[in-house]
Amino acid sequence: MTRKKLLLFGCRNVREGVLFSFAFFTAGIVMMFAGLKLIPAVANINHIFTVFGMLLFFFAPVILISTFLVTIFTGDRDGDEPEECD
Repeated sequence: MTRKKLLLFGCRNVREGVLFSFAFFTAGIVMMFAGLKLIPAVANINHIFTVFGMLLFFFAPVILISTFLVTIFTGDRDGDEPEECD
């Protein structure tokens, strides 16, 4: 029961986990940069962007580690599904 709660942020396979983790990491860096350098200090919007960027940045490794642990505990592998290549 607690294992499911801890691995809530994981994806079904490693490929999806890496993709989502990279997206969160990139979006976090872009939002932090925007909050620190691009957005003017009007009504503390720059701080809001920086905080959301930090949250995205720090959730990226959580998603990656959680996906890794989900694939280990459930035994799923990327090779189970046939590749669809043209």
